Amino acid sequence: MPYEAIEQTLSISRFATYRNAVVSHTGNDCIKTALSLYEWNAKLAAGFLVPLHIYEVTLRNAISDAISQRYGADWPTNDYFLNSLTPKNRRAVTALYSDNGYQGLGKILPELKLHFFEEMLTKRHDGRIWKPYINATFPNAPHLTVQEIRTQLKEACFKIRKLRNRIAHHEPIFNQANLNNIYPLIASTVAMRCTDTHHWLSQLETVNALFANRII
Repeated sequence: MPYEAIEQTLSISRFATYRNAVVSHTGNDCIKTALSLYEWNAKLAAGFLVPLHIYEVTLRNAISDAISQRYGADWPTNDYFLNSLTPKNRRAVTALYSDNGYQGLGKILPELKLHFFEEMLTKRHDGRIWKPYINATFPNAPHLTVQEIRTQLKEACFKIRKLRNRIAHHEPIFNQANLNNIYPLIASTVAMRCTDTHHWLSQLETVNALFANRII
């Protein structure tokens, strides 16, 4: 294997993260092990894509359903809803139909960033959305207060989103402090919404198998 050529192609500075991790773990600067770690990291990032896909679609549809119960199916155009948002989030919604007009929720929902849905899990929406509708939206949530359930969902979303962004930018994820907790957070959120979807996810995911075969 032409390890040095691959290292040059990936860039020495980028590959140094993996070489340094191997040195820290084993005490030896082994380029072969570093490349194995790089490969494992890439496979793990790819493995997370399926759970992240199911998680994000599940979460955004769930939150959209909760908003719809309060503001109607066309909530992106509802002034009462828009006025409940921060200016930044209001612009995020209205910018999606400002040029070509509103063409229905189905066009808007996939375009909203995950951060928007994370922001919908802040306490500013407790009275209008979460106190009346969280139990219907997440019927399998633990027996906690509305604020506790909503906080769990928001904190999970923050951590999941941060990992998602690292994966999207091809950044290392093997060295993230809470890496082992991300799949359980994804799974628990999906399970709160639908146990059948959670079971399907558990059959599809490959993350846990990769965790069982770490390089370092």
